[in-house]
Order: sequence, then C-alpha cells, then structure tokens
Amino acid sequence: MRLINCLQLSKWVILTCLLVFLTCCDSISSSNQDRLIARAENHYLYLSDIKRNFEHFVSEEDSLIKVSDYINNWARQKLLYEKSMINLPEDKITELTNMVDAYKNTLFMNAYREFVLKSTMDTLTTKSMISAFYKSNKRNFLLKEPIYRIRHLSFPLDNVDRLEIIRRFKRFDVEDVSFLDSLSFQFSNYFISDSIWLNRIEVRDQLHYIDAQKQKLLLKSPDYHEVKDSLALYLFQLVDRLDRGNVAPVSYLENTIGDIVFNQRKLEFLRSFDNDILQDAIKTKKFEKY
Repeated sequence: MRLINCLQLSKWVILTCLLVFLTCCDSISSSNQDRLIARAENHYLYLSDIKRNFEHFVSEEDSLIKVSDYINNWARQKLLYEKSMINLPEDKITELTNMVDAYKNTLFMNAYREFVLKSTMDTLTTKSMISAFYKSNKRNFLLKEPIYRIRHLSFPLDNVDRLEIIRRFKRFDVEDVSFLDSLSFQFSNYFISDSIWLNRIEVRDQLHYIDAQKQKLLLKSPDYHEVKDSLALYLFQLVDRLDRGNVAPVSYLENTIGDIVFNQRKLEFLRSFDNDILQDAIKTKKFEKY
C-alpha cells in the first residue's frame, strides 16, 4: 500500500510539473518563483531546469515520458556522484578533482581570451601589415601555375543593343563598366571584374560555356575575342596573364597573407595579454609571491 502511494505521488509530481511547465511558464517567470521537482541527496531539481532542457513536445504522452526519463537520469547521475565521493579512494578523488579544476580553468581562460580577441580583431590585421609582409616575403610567393585577369559576357544574338554592348566591352572605361552593369540582366553569363586574378580552375568555371580547347586559345594572348553559336554571342578579353615562376601579385594573395598576419598577431597578442594580466595583478597586489 505504501509503495502504491509513493508511485501515485511520483506520478502526481511529474504531471503537476508538466502542467505548470506547459501552461503556466509565463506566470512562474513573472513572479520569480521556481517549483522544486525532485531531490537526490543534497541535490535539487527545479522546474527552471526542466524548462531549459525541454522547449517543445510532440504530444502530452511524449512530454510525460521525456520529463520522467530526464528526472530519473538526473537522479541517477547525482546519486552515482555521491556514491563515488564516498567509495572512491581519496587519492583518486583528488586526481579527478584536479583534472576537473584544470579543465574548468582552461575553458574559462580560452573563452575570455577569445572574447577580448574579438573586440580587437579589426586592429590585428591592416592593409599596411599585409603589404609589409608581402614585400618582405616576395620570394616565397612564386606562382606554381598561371593566373589571369579576364572579362567576359554573353547575350542572345537578337539583342537590340548588340553593337553598343560590343563597343562598350572593348573600350571598357568607367562609364562603359556602369553601362554594362546596368544591362547585366540581359546577359546569360557575366564577369567584368577584370582586376581580380583567377587561376586556371576559376577561369574554367567562368568560361564553362566554352570548350576546353577553345579556352586554351583564348588564354594565350591578350586579344579581344568573339565566340558565336546558334544561341548566343560570347565576348571575351584577356586583360593580363602571369605565368608560373613569377611573383604572385599582392591582390591575389591578400586573403592568404591576411590569415598569416592575423595568426601571427593573434599569438603575439595572446602572449602580451597573458603577461599584462600577470603584471597588472602584481601592481595591484592581487598576486604576490611569498
């Protein structure tokens, strides 16, 4: 009889928890009250703990099962922990406690470093730093493959602006760029950012509508080319080319060098930051050696 009453009481507690959780969360949070749900030795589980772990339920039956399992798992963990503190050898408890403390310290230290680092990230890498690094390490940036600057576009053969588009594409001054950009919705393929260096794979992706053999011919000399088929006219201009063995331009390496400089500056910053923490603690007498 006593066992039945206990089971009924346990079920009532869970159902009450769910009812309050599903229908009265707002009123509980507004009154700053928290309902005690379970106890395992000196550990207590509150309704707020349940709320943090269960945001959505598929059904009432699903919620009852999940919350019941959660409470039982929580109790098992706390009870096992208390048993371990009683039954494990003292030296093992000390060893594990030291490991936990060290891991906790590492987590907090790294989180704080990253927090401070993000607030100063913009100052760690600048254009001048990238330029200085590039100038000092030019010989390390020899090209292992050709790179190209190109522009191209294509449009249907019956386009009424055909002659004007060709004229503007060839001349390509500031006004022409603006004109072509305004008509980009008419183009089936479009790339006029000819200050950007591309490797062979990137060029191949840009000129996917032209076969590989034709692409090789287009990339040999800085001439204007037109390619036509039954559907469209393709305009192409090789603006510049740098072959293997040449020093890569800084614009081509900017992201790579930026990452290198950033990582170097990050290591310097963290070393300095850690040392400043220590020196500040010494000055303010928060750290003393005896």
